[in-house]
Amino acid sequence: MRRKPITKRQQQKGWLMMTASFALIITSIVSLYTFREQARKEMGERAEVQADAISAIRTAAEILVFEHYVDYQEGVPITRGGVTLSFGNAPGQALQPTVAQLRQMNLGIEGASDVGSYKSLTEGGYSITINRTPAGCEASPSGVDCNISGLVCTDRPVRDYSAPAGEVDSFGIGKMLARIGGNAGASMLGGAGEIVSTGASWTAPNPIAGAPEGIVCARFGFGVAEYWNFLRVRDSRDPNFMNDVTLKGGLHVKSTAAYGGACATDGMAMWGNFEGNSVWLQCKAGRWEPGNGLTYKTEGSACAQDRDFAITTDNIALVCSNGKWVSQARAGLRTAAYYQNNSAVPIPACTAGLTPSAVVSAVSASNIIGSNNPGNNTGSFQATINSAWRVSIVGSGGQPAGSNAMALIMTFCNP
Repeated sequence: MRRKPITKRQQQKGWLMMTASFALIITSIVSLYTFREQARKEMGERAEVQADAISAIRTAAEILVFEHYVDYQEGVPITRGGVTLSFGNAPGQALQPTVAQLRQMNLGIEGASDVGSYKSLTEGGYSITINRTPAGCEASPSGVDCNISGLVCTDRPVRDYSAPAGEVDSFGIGKMLARIGGNAGASMLGGAGEIVSTGASWTAPNPIAGAPEGIVCARFGFGVAEYWNFLRVRDSRDPNFMNDVTLKGGLHVKSTAAYGGACATDGMAMWGNFEGNSVWLQCKAGRWEPGNGLTYKTEGSACAQDRDFAITTDNIALVCSNGKWVSQARAGLRTAAYYQNNSAVPIPACTAGLTPSAVVSAVSASNIIGSNNPGNNTGSFQATINSAWRVSIVGSGGQPAGSNAMALIMTFCNP
């Protein structure tokens, strides 16, 4: 049977169908590629978010170490924000703080989660380890030879559940390392299980049990050499400055000393208390003395060197006289008054360390010679004051003077 020839119209229709099929195939391939790239981009962004969380925890741990560098060297408990970490290498102690503890210490990670957010990490958390290096440095005085370093790591490998069992998510790990930067490291496939930095510039032991592959870490730390010449928060060393130091603002001195107590280093200054008053104390000759250049003493108390000066807490000047601290304000002349013969002179009230005394300064009479003043009919007179502080005025013959004769008596408080 003879075939009918294919018409030109039929040929055009066939080519149109083939072209449409090819176009559909190409479109499908492009769509699949676009979908995969979009999914890959989203996974990359999620990995970077996870990397940012690791970096934030690393920064918090680094702040803790920086502020308490000396405490870590000395191996003593760490206290911040009302939270105290006992010193040790167990979870929750100073060398293995938790994310929750760092968060409670107000180290800038408020709201940070204790668990991860990327693939397999959603089932785990983080490992924070702090070390004193090199080995044996803690045996140096106060651990001053110790460098303090640490790692913040995922506590399990980064795995992709869609990949064959045992394989790590190399794509996600690569994104995290790039995001964290030069302080990033990971345990590598085919390696010895140690943490290796992105540029292989440093390595560290893998802190996760079994040293599995796929652990991502961020490193932090401080060395003795780089910070030795700088004062640090909670630094216990003496800076031994060789010139004046100017402060803008107040100086808060927490330490206090006891007035008169023993001190070790002359020139040291602290706040103290003397007779209920706050005073600035300075170490002088092994004892805490007021740092304002004055010595605070009590009237009547013993003193060592005559002519030394002191002051009471109510600002009365004292002088050392005959082994006693004497008030300059209440020493010397107390009264000056005229008294008749046989009059009693009031004894002044003297403070501790002073003794009352009296002297006759002068004698006067309106009528020395004559019947009104028979004791002085020769024109002469004498006046004294006895131990009972009674005045006696007599003439040259020993007869008492009349009422017109007066003696000027001056009373004193003397050392």
